Amino acid sequence: MLCNMKIQRITTIAFAVCLLGVFAGCGREHPVPPSERNSLILRFFDSMANGDAVAASEQGAKLRAMDPGNDYIVRLVAIQQSNTYLQRAQREVNSGNIDRALDILNGGVKAYPGNRELARQRGRVRQLRNAKMLLGTMREAKNPAAMSAALTAASTGLSAVMTPKLQGYFARYRLRINAAADAEAAKIAPPPVKTPGSVPGK
Repeated sequence: MLCNMKIQRITTIAFAVCLLGVFAGCGREHPVPPSERNSLILRFFDSMANGDAVAASEQGAKLRAMDPGNDYIVRLVAIQQSNTYLQRAQREVNSGNIDRALDILNGGVKAYPGNRELARQRGRVRQLRNAKMLLGTMREAKNPAAMSAALTAASTGLSAVMTPKLQGYFARYRLRINAAADAEAAKIAPPPVKTPGSVPGK
């Protein structure tokens, strides 16, 4: 009887040890099957090719978690995630939200300071914001002096992004300044002096 109890006790302890081993094994991270990793890589590149930045970023984050020691994957994912900022900013620019686009690019440059394209596009959007402000000042100018000052500021501020279309606009604006100056001069010019005996209209 005592022998049976000892055997039963030993069996119970052995079962408990095995059970603990099973549960301990559940907490360990097992390597991702190569097929799953390869499938994720293919989906990642497909998303990049299709311009689906959101999906590519999510898939890239999973890839980086699967293989954090792979420098190539880490760099590739970083590039894709930084490109997400560019795409979001471009959508805002297309919608006319220049300030919002600049905020997005500022965040991108902060997150990825080594990405030259982010920095270049931020400079471009800053110029767009300046252009919007400078051209708005030109439209709101009401007299020749204010118009001349606005044109000078715009010509200087937008010299780096000057285009034939913008040059044509500035040329037409100068004609408007000249016309406004002539009209203003006509208002303050003294009336013609009439001499005795002069015939009206001559």
